[in-house]
Amino acid sequence: MLDWINVKDHQIGTVVGNASTDEYSFILKSLKAKVGDIVATPTDIPGEEGQAAAVVWGRIVGIDRVNPFFPAEAAQELADQDIAILDTVLSTTRDYLQAEVLIIGSTPTVGSADLALSPVTYPVRPAAGVFNPPASVVQKLLTGGDKDSIKLHLGSLIGRKDVEVFLGANKIVSRHLAILAMTGGGKTVAARRVLRELAKIKYPTVIFDPHGDYLSFFEKRRELGVDVKLFYPAIRVHNDDAGIIQDLISKMGLKLSEAQRDFFQSVITSTTPEVGESAQNYLVRLKEACEERARNRDHQDNGTKLNLATVNAVKRSLDFVYRALVQMDKHNKGLQARLPSFTFEEMPDPRYQPFEIVRPGQISILYLAGYDHLTQSAIVSLVLESLFSHRATLADKIPPFMTVIEEAHNFIPSRQEGSDETPSLPTVRKVITEGRKFGTGLIIISQRPARLDETILSQCNSFLVLRLVNPKDKNFVRSVMENLSESDAKILQTFGPGQGIVSGQAVRFPLLVQIDHDKDLESTAIGDEDFIKAVREFKPGSDTEKAGKNKALVDELLRGATPSAPPEAPAEDLVGADAVAPVGGGKRKLPDIDFNPGGRPKRN
Repeated sequence: MLDWINVKDHQIGTVVGNASTDEYSFILKSLKAKVGDIVATPTDIPGEEGQAAAVVWGRIVGIDRVNPFFPAEAAQELADQDIAILDTVLSTTRDYLQAEVLIIGSTPTVGSADLALSPVTYPVRPAAGVFNPPASVVQKLLTGGDKDSIKLHLGSLIGRKDVEVFLGANKIVSRHLAILAMTGGGKTVAARRVLRELAKIKYPTVIFDPHGDYLSFFEKRRELGVDVKLFYPAIRVHNDDAGIIQDLISKMGLKLSEAQRDFFQSVITSTTPEVGESAQNYLVRLKEACEERARNRDHQDNGTKLNLATVNAVKRSLDFVYRALVQMDKHNKGLQARLPSFTFEEMPDPRYQPFEIVRPGQISILYLAGYDHLTQSAIVSLVLESLFSHRATLADKIPPFMTVIEEAHNFIPSRQEGSDETPSLPTVRKVITEGRKFGTGLIIISQRPARLDETILSQCNSFLVLRLVNPKDKNFVRSVMENLSESDAKILQTFGPGQGIVSGQAVRFPLLVQIDHDKDLESTAIGDEDFIKAVREFKPGSDTEKAGKNKALVDELLRGATPSAPPEAPAEDLVGADAVAPVGGGKRKLPDIDFNPGGRPKRN
């Protein structure tokens, strides 16, 4: 296996300078290696029975080009005097390359068929040869000779297309993965690649998709060989459990005091939901129950008079959630009209129908595009809490599964970003800290690592970091990635699309990787829109024309003129619920307004 060591054709340089057990430098033959390449150096190390031969493996993390016969002073003189270098005696061919190597481990030269790495406890010898291993040897080094465990194919080493890079499947599904990159860096490409590999082994996956980046899995479900479900959010209440409403109030509603919570609980207890009743309908009945209690506030069970402020506070919170759910329904209908080629289904209740969401050979995509931040966060929290509870009880209702959270900085923000109105944060924090024990894995995807919750990100045992330019993001990634060297952090901003560094338990040591681009998984329905063309071809719709006519009518009324035509919409749609009131003869007038110069108009 190591018969290539000391073969001249494979030697690419010679160790030079001071060497330690962590790193060393060597003079590199021109064009024989690149940053990111794996290199090997034979050396002698102390053994139990005296001296033993070993091979020290390392990764090139930097290359400097030096010409000692062309000093900076000479370059300055040539520039100032406008002299061509060919007209001087200065040498331009005596430069050399010095490569820096980060040591990753050592193997004995005898009895190491699986290339099991051991820590380096003795430095390499200056003047020792540095060799470029064959692709088959590097491939075995990356996998450790483990042929039995399941691997997820990610791509290849940067600069060595003949060496494939794989991720340990078990380490991904149980120990969590973070995919981090700036916009356009290729994080979605990387996520699709990992998910495609998980689909090959029929691993259950739940995707929270805020932008439609994964709708292509539905289009390619036959080629992938898995069942792909597209769900739109829907919340229903069951007659034996109205707790979902309490969850909605706590996650989406206005904050309630202790007295208000007691009153709310009494209203829920006395108002039994129908089987499978929509949350919107049940909220309406709860508001009606609050009003009934207010009308009979002198007849409370405990003999005390009910405080109307308490009733109104609860009604406001119920109304807040109700309006959010109504808006959610509008988005659901608009979604299906806008994407007629996709089959969307109402989300099964994760409390009572978890197997409809999580089952082997199924990818479940919960499409969240168009919803406001709080609604999205509440849905993620409710679904993930329910699914995790099924796994935590070990009741075998659902198998282990993987959850993908796109645009994670919106769902697990840092304390500086303001996490009070993000109900998904404590849920994800619980899952990522306890999920390993119950087979609940997470893939966290974000373009702004510095905005992520540090506790959650630090629990990810594997990282795939692509191009990052923002200094805050790079520093934050270094703070949570224990084995990211300073040289690796510097190279992050030089990556092209789909290039990155993979590190953590999913691989044996950090690697520079070129991720395979699955172009067939790019959706034909949602992609990069041509907004220039859209503006050129834009024509106002009926709603736009109607709004223009209504605005013209209001302008006439404000000028005191008689309107030329009646409005096409109810008066409350013009400038508010009480803006224009009908009067006799079909004419309309504005309510009396006392204009206060420099301030807001006051109504009489």
